[in-house]
Amino acid sequence: MEIFSTVILIIGIIAFAVSGSMIAIRRKTDLFGVVLLAIMTALGGGLTRDMVFGFTPPSMFYMHEYLLLSALTALLVFLCARAYSRPYLENEAKIEHINDVFDALGLGIFAVIGTQIAIQKGYTDNYVIVIGSGLITCIGGGIIRDILTMSVPFVLVKRIYAIAAICGSVVYYIMYLLGINDGIAIVAGTLTTFILRILAMIFKWNFPKAIK
Repeated sequence: MEIFSTVILIIGIIAFAVSGSMIAIRRKTDLFGVVLLAIMTALGGGLTRDMVFGFTPPSMFYMHEYLLLSALTALLVFLCARAYSRPYLENEAKIEHINDVFDALGLGIFAVIGTQIAIQKGYTDNYVIVIGSGLITCIGGGIIRDILTMSVPFVLVKRIYAIAAICGSVVYYIMYLLGINDGIAIVAGTLTTFILRILAMIFKWNFPKAIK
């Protein structure tokens, strides 16, 4: 089960690193910016969670292999975009849809991982901390990324973003409390968030705004 959780974590890091890299490229940052924003998107949520809940030292600073994985993923995306810059620009709308899929996958995985970590830290009976940990873990990195690029954070404008993450966290938490196999609970929580985000993108589900 530990191997399965590690594989899921790696997939989540790659997915968020790809998403962060694509957004950095679209916002015309240089190579350093692409790598930095990829790392922040992939690991910044964990950093934010650890600082909010006092989990010290923040896991980001001793997960060296995941820092390297995020950086290498960013470098690969950067080189692909640079080598195929014309088709990249010509297909920007399609690439944005691809980015949304990677972002939805990362969102689902990190919603579950953040929930797991709060449980492992002994907060099983405090659902606010458990679900809050899941939410912060999956949106914190994106918020840091968007602040660094002076953009309105996705979570404030993107279709059913935070709610999808909360739903995935709640599904995993309930299945954990019911004693359901952890692997099944991880997949169920991840898919809940992922499917909700994809459906929101397809059917353009949005919360109402005061001024359109």
